[in-house]
Amino acid sequence: MSIRGQLALGLLIAELFSKYADLSGEDKEISQKGIAMSWQWIEGKSVDPYDLCEYIDGETNLPYRSTKHERGSRANDVITSAWLIIGLIAFNACEEAEEIPSESVENFGDNEWNMLYDLSSKLDPADTQAIKSAEDKLVELTKSDQSKFGKPLNKPRLKN
Repeated sequence: MSIRGQLALGLLIAELFSKYADLSGEDKEISQKGIAMSWQWIEGKSVDPYDLCEYIDGETNLPYRSTKHERGSRANDVITSAWLIIGLIAFNACEEAEEIPSESVENFGDNEWNMLYDLSSKLDPADTQAIKSAEDKLVELTKSDQSKFGKPLNKPRLKN
């Protein structure tokens, strides 16, 4: 699967988590904006990678925001899944743009992907099945893609 395909799957996981918990208005709004901006990168739209890094290292600081919610709670899972995938996308967006990622974002990689994928096991069975279906579709859509990051992917196409 291409990098964009894998990251699109991570965004779908974060979106599924977002339906589970009532976050404070600000936490919910910030995580949704970051996820929406991340989808823009997946879809090949122009996104400033540093705007994505801001969610991890800047004033937004989703990793810190996650600590305000009880560890293991649905609210914590929502924020954690958002910062993991936004950080992964920020790292790859910087790499694609040949920009140096922010301090924390430069450390994002396989460990964060594994944490996000492991976190997805806490989703309800129907959502876990939706992730599996999306993963199968993404493998099919990206199997012939030989570019480093993968071709842009259309979000609505992934959900059908």
